[in-house]
Amino acid sequence: MVGGRALLLVVILRFVVGGFWFEHSQQKWGWFESGELHSRFLRWNKDAQGVQKLYIEKFCLPFWKTLQYAVVFGQLAVAVSFLLGFWTKVAALGGAFMAVNFIFAQGGLLTWRLIGNPYGPVVVTATIVAAYAGGEALWSIRRLMARSKLAAETAGARSSAL
Repeated sequence: MVGGRALLLVVILRFVVGGFWFEHSQQKWGWFESGELHSRFLRWNKDAQGVQKLYIEKFCLPFWKTLQYAVVFGQLAVAVSFLLGFWTKVAALGGAFMAVNFIFAQGGLLTWRLIGNPYGPVVVTATIVAAYAGGEALWSIRRLMARSKLAAETAGARSSAL
């Protein structure tokens, strides 16, 4: 757990990361009409080799319609989780998993292109740090629920004592 100013910075990071995921989800709403994800898979498959080519041909292309919903709504779920401060650890794992899969399909997971990719190390690291370093400690639904539960328990204990 982080304290003081560092905790405030982690909470700010949580909001920034949540905004990032929200913006990226919002940008992809047009995929449902355009088939953009399918086009990307076809484009990436042209230069793919080995395991990446197998992944695209056997998994991504056959299930592209399902994957586009998973990406758009998955990114939205990560965003909402981070912005509200609820289930951020689960959302961080899901967001990191989506980012790594996207990078792998592009062919940039084990290359220098990873560094310039917007889903690269910075986003994956920021997502995980914002969730695991105490990002739910301030201004979060989880904190509000914990306070409400504590208040209810305290009120119950007081009424039993009377």
